[in-house]
Amino acid sequence: MSESKYSQQPLWTSVVSGSVGGAVAVVVGYPFETVKVRMQTGRTQRLFSALFKGVSSPLCAVTPSWALMYFSYSFAQSAMDGRVEGAARRGALSGAICGLAVATVTTPFDAVKIAAQNERIGAWEAARRLLRQRSVFHGLSATCVHLCLSQAIFFATYESVLDRLPDASWGGAVAGGAAGVVEWTTCLPTDTVKTRYQAGPVGARYLDVFAATYRSGGFLRGFYRGYLPILCVRFPFFCSLPAVSRLRAVPVNASAYFIIESTNAFLMGAKGRTDSAATGAAVEEEDQQQQQRSTTTTTSTRSTTLAAALSSFLTTRLSASPALVVVALI
Repeated sequence: MSESKYSQQPLWTSVVSGSVGGAVAVVVGYPFETVKVRMQTGRTQRLFSALFKGVSSPLCAVTPSWALMYFSYSFAQSAMDGRVEGAARRGALSGAICGLAVATVTTPFDAVKIAAQNERIGAWEAARRLLRQRSVFHGLSATCVHLCLSQAIFFATYESVLDRLPDASWGGAVAGGAAGVVEWTTCLPTDTVKTRYQAGPVGARYLDVFAATYRSGGFLRGFYRGYLPILCVRFPFFCSLPAVSRLRAVPVNASAYFIIESTNAFLMGAKGRTDSAATGAAVEEEDQQQQQRSTTTTTSTRSTTLAAALSSFLTTRLSASPALVVVALI
């Protein structure tokens, strides 16, 4: 079995590229995310106003959450290398692991973000209100369910598509966009329940929220708010297209994973250049040491040869003239 790219790259590159890609994802996708949350929770008045309210919360979370996500994903991929066959299978298992890890970081920031988007207030004000009412970790179990499933599906699709594409710079964008569409198509129901659970009253149970969501509009209208063409009231051409979630999935994931793959390639290239320079310096130092050893050996050989010639000369002369022996003894 060939060694995967995750075994070849240091884990610190995952932290850097995940942080950069996460920042891009927040900036590109936050307006879509705001519309989606308001549609899921029924706050549809002034749907398109203050689209960047609460953006500071995910921006604060982006470094720890995306860095942890891509780090844990790369670590799981490296651990499975040689043990689990198939890009999609490794992607699904690694994605589920990273989803559970990321849930612990994203839950409080998600709670603040949802409150800020619904109330159209700043993130700090939303955080103060939440802390007076409940724990910011309200909804941790719902977040674990959603992220474990969604990240497994996302990365299974991502690795499967990426494995079939040529090794090009745009491969990450295509695979990320396709994976985002599949993820939101299959996992929007768990995201809807998670969002309503976090926005709902304290003490509500996950299954009760699930049942209430279904009763509010059935399967499609209840669980797929923000996906099907509800926006046709304002934009009629959306009637034949998936709406907010697919619109969000393509640019967000395409741009984020294009940046992640490009950053990884840049960092690995820089590391390769540094390793090559270090190797070249080591080779040059070894050549210098070899040259010094050769010079020392040559000098020693010449000295030995000269001493032997002088000794032979003196022996010959002394044997030929006994008088010189007397002088030498004196």
